[in-house]
Amino acid sequence: MAAARKEEDQKSKAKILRKALEHLPTDIELWKEAISLEEESEAKALLYSAVKCVPQCTDLWLALAKLETYAKAQGVLNKAREKIPTDHTIYVAAAKLEET
Repeated sequence: MAAARKEEDQKSKAKILRKALEHLPTDIELWKEAISLEEESEAKALLYSAVKCVPQCTDLWLALAKLETYAKAQGVLNKAREKIPTDHTIYVAAAKLEET
């Protein structure tokens, strides 16, 4: 993270963070930082990788659901409920999705 913060160019930061994720694929903060630097389409791809590596992180599942269409968001939230059945925020997000 420190090396990425020293870079001024977004692409350089993203490259450093991706390299760090190769060595620390379960670091949630690295995933969040790397995803925040990307555009929507690339962020979506990174989020799919992130939830595979860190399936217990609710924030990543919810961020992925927000970027998806209604039908895909339902599937994402269902998978999140399978992985983290005790987290109530996933159920709340699913209810909000249905309301909208």
